[in-house]
Amino acid sequence: MNTLKRLATRHPAIFGFSLTIAWFVGLLLIAGIAASALHKPFGDPVSSTLARLASATGVLWLGWRLGWLKASGITRLGRWPIWLLALGGMTCLALASLYSYFGQINFDFSSLAQLPEARAIVVEQLAVSLGEELLFRGVVLYSLIRVWGNTKRGMIGSVVLTAVIFALLHLTNIFAYGVPLSAALLLTLQTCIVAIWWGGLVLLGKSIWPAVLLHLVGNAVLPVQSLTVAMAVPELTAIVRLLLFSIPLGVLGILLLAKAAPRPIVPEVP
Repeated sequence: MNTLKRLATRHPAIFGFSLTIAWFVGLLLIAGIAASALHKPFGDPVSSTLARLASATGVLWLGWRLGWLKASGITRLGRWPIWLLALGGMTCLALASLYSYFGQINFDFSSLAQLPEARAIVVEQLAVSLGEELLFRGVVLYSLIRVWGNTKRGMIGSVVLTAVIFALLHLTNIFAYGVPLSAALLLTLQTCIVAIWWGGLVLLGKSIWPAVLLHLVGNAVLPVQSLTVAMAVPELTAIVRLLLFSIPLGVLGILLLAKAAPRPIVPEVP
């Protein structure tokens, strides 16, 4: 484990990229094993959810072995002003998502009570959000902050690089879901902008849990709504709309970082 700490201290960016690749490969392997064991097709919601929970457990174990659980915000709930700010931004982005894709801002809450498919989406996206936030806003972001976080520039760079790594991972949607290249690139940019906001919340609030909630709602609101309401806007137009709506949140993330206190550099592991 000291070898990993030395890599994280001397080359935090390489550590972050390498950990992301290892996590993604492990996720695919576990998903394949789970699907085979359950006699389900690869990508089935049940096997996918199990794989996501297993990967989240692995990241928790790594954070514990590195001794980073508290410092990374995994074991902290955060301060209530940050939660209020997160809830406000979450509401705005959810409404923006509904308007961008459906041309309306009314969410069909009844589907959550009446449709098992809606509840299954929420459970699956909770597993997705938990695993990805533990990894990115938890371990990866802290690995950068512990080395670069002694200056404002270093803090912003840490959040932006984490957001870029996180967003680039979503380019796999081209192969997983057949998303057109133009749409995938725009969604990747939108994801990066929103992730900067999440990173600002995490560093200022010293907790990953507001980001977990935001990630969950951001992932679940559109597929749940689409169970009962037809999308009324062309996909590319909807993505551009959502991208434009997301820009103020990215700016807000940078402003939050301006308020966060720089952190001392962690001494290198011998």
